[in-house]
Amino acid sequence: MVNIPRKRWLILTQYYSPEIGAPQIRLRCLANELREHGIDIEVLTALPNYPKGEIFPGYPTTKFSIREEIDGVPVRRVWIYPGSGKSPLIRLLNYLSFTLTALIAALFGPRPDVLFVESQPLSLGIVGLCMKWIRGVPYIYHVPDLQVDVARQMGFIKSEAFLRLAFYLENLFLRKSWKVSTVTHRFIRHFEERGLPRTQITFLPNGADTRFLCPKPPCPELLDRWKLREKTVFVYVGTHAYYHGLDTLIHAAKLLHDHKDLVFLMIGNGPERPRIIQLAKDLKLSNVVFGQSPYEEMDRLYSISYASIATLRDLEVANQMRLSKVFPSLSCGVPVIYAGLGEASDVIRDNHCGMTVDPENPEKLAAAIEQLASDRAGRDSMGKAGRHLVEADYSWKIIVTRWIQELGISQH
Repeated sequence: MVNIPRKRWLILTQYYSPEIGAPQIRLRCLANELREHGIDIEVLTALPNYPKGEIFPGYPTTKFSIREEIDGVPVRRVWIYPGSGKSPLIRLLNYLSFTLTALIAALFGPRPDVLFVESQPLSLGIVGLCMKWIRGVPYIYHVPDLQVDVARQMGFIKSEAFLRLAFYLENLFLRKSWKVSTVTHRFIRHFEERGLPRTQITFLPNGADTRFLCPKPPCPELLDRWKLREKTVFVYVGTHAYYHGLDTLIHAAKLLHDHKDLVFLMIGNGPERPRIIQLAKDLKLSNVVFGQSPYEEMDRLYSISYASIATLRDLEVANQMRLSKVFPSLSCGVPVIYAGLGEASDVIRDNHCGMTVDPENPEKLAAAIEQLASDRAGRDSMGKAGRHLVEADYSWKIIVTRWIQELGISQH
């Protein structure tokens, strides 16, 4: 048992509520569950600006820092250069500006007992290192994605020298951490192969708030909002990013265009969303609806969903992922059609809570959608199996309890 107190933790993340996205939802749930375990939590984050690259209304653009509370958790926000899009320079300014202001706020703010570093962007590891070296604060380095490997495989970064620097920094941040937490067993093996001791790596997978996200009757308000009454709704919820390969879903919708009862509802944002919207327009698809919905109504969103869809490109690194969007759907009793490989595919297939098809194959995805749409009894059976799975293994309450035990931190 390591004698590190649990009293005061600081969660460092560039992305947090009221922004919408997987990290924002995950960290909000994590903060709430840690409080349930008697830990005093504070969040250090940026002024909300994701994904449009514009500071949200109601937040000042000239102050260095402000404070607020979300779910009773103190949140300290610091200035950031707002920016998004595909410009590498703007994204770099966005990342580095927050790293700098967060470093100042962390070094001159109240000293936490433990620092939890969300590793996106990579540069936030600098804050962890400085807090360890200057203030003696141990940090947990959380790795939800293999971002350096993704950048290399997708060609996001062309400079080999820059990639080598990023790899070196990531290794440094990992090795100097008190603990590393990550989201899949394959990621754990990946870090072991890079020489990290297994005892330093902990398992903090994605999950769902089963108290909030539970099966409910269809919400009339949302059905009317998107004119979905009498429709069989297949929903995609989450970030529209390149590695999701959403072209596969759009082309599957094209193949099913003659099925007038089937509708595809796409909720979320991200760099690929404008292009995907344009693709649907170019294909003259009347069965694809684009909408927005806050996390607070996610339970009602899934109540109108017959099934959800998750897609990934056929990339080596993608095959190690376990998409977070899978678990809210299953928690609401909504089966998942997963077009991809990796641990999420294994979980769905092994627990009979959805269907899996090959990545980047619109024909097979369309066939799976058509098959599930014609099998209501099978759909309901999968939905019940998914809810049972999440309640047993993937509720945030269970995940965080197991993780704290794995950390082996002092109870006092």
